[in-house]
Amino acid sequence: MLYLWISMAFFAGFALVAGVNFFMVEVIEDRRKHSAEKAKEEMRLRNAERARLEFNSKDAQQKAVAQIAQYYENPSLWAKWRLIVSQSGIVGVKPEAFIAMAFCIAILFGALIGFAVKSVSIGVLGGMALGASPFLYVMAKRKKRQKQLLAQLPDAYEMLARVLRSGQTVSQAMRAIADEFSSPIAEEFAYCWEQQNLGLTPESSLKELAKRTGVLEVKIFVVALTIHSSSGGNLSQLLNKLSLVIRDRQKMREKVMALTAEGRMQAYMMIALPIGIAGILTLMSPGYLSPLWEFKALVVCTLLWMGVGYFWMQRIINFDQ
Repeated sequence: MLYLWISMAFFAGFALVAGVNFFMVEVIEDRRKHSAEKAKEEMRLRNAERARLEFNSKDAQQKAVAQIAQYYENPSLWAKWRLIVSQSGIVGVKPEAFIAMAFCIAILFGALIGFAVKSVSIGVLGGMALGASPFLYVMAKRKKRQKQLLAQLPDAYEMLARVLRSGQTVSQAMRAIADEFSSPIAEEFAYCWEQQNLGLTPESSLKELAKRTGVLEVKIFVVALTIHSSSGGNLSQLLNKLSLVIRDRQKMREKVMALTAEGRMQAYMMIALPIGIAGILTLMSPGYLSPLWEFKALVVCTLLWMGVGYFWMQRIINFDQ
């Protein structure tokens, strides 16, 4: 009889824990859906406010067309840097702030390194190397965001094709992308849709979308929509084919990365090996590498050529542009 009561108590406790668990899962799922809907609504409102602040209703089209034409005809370094910061998706930080941050880091850490090693040349080189960290951070964020955008494009184009086949307009299809997808593609299409609502022509807003993303597949999409608006055609079929092309390019990119994995790993090891051996020797015998520092130019040239080899390797396996 005692075993029966123990078994009943065990199963009752198990049922109670399972019930609480299922209840908590439902509550957490409802909160997650509510949070996602709230985040999408906040993103839509933020994009609407951003579009209103950047474009006046009176001269919106003229201003946008002039900026796009100026960028493509005579792109200055400052215009390129502003575009890179915009493509990185970093909000709340102006492009001027990154430049000021780079100068401050270069001066501060350059002075510290120069004081520590008692060498002005090494301090200058160290300050320049560390001062480039804000620019490298922006470039890394931009590359990551473009990869996320590229991964979302095939599904987005297929959804655009389905919405267009159902009889909806391109503007309504963009709103559907903004509602159904996550950032960054939802944010970009929502901003483009808000621009059109404020009076900007579809051609100007699409050109601004292509410039703002910097992705080749988006530029092809903009060209396709521009040609379709003037000459007509089966846009849904074109979007489906474009989606297949993007998937094939992604497969080719992954194949290139797989085929070059061994070579890239060898290059990484060759780059890390001298630095690692120098660090180990310094720890084991601090004075062993002291004569090497008398030839500072040789050390600096070696590091520079190692950096050139790394970036050259990256350019070889990168076929986006």
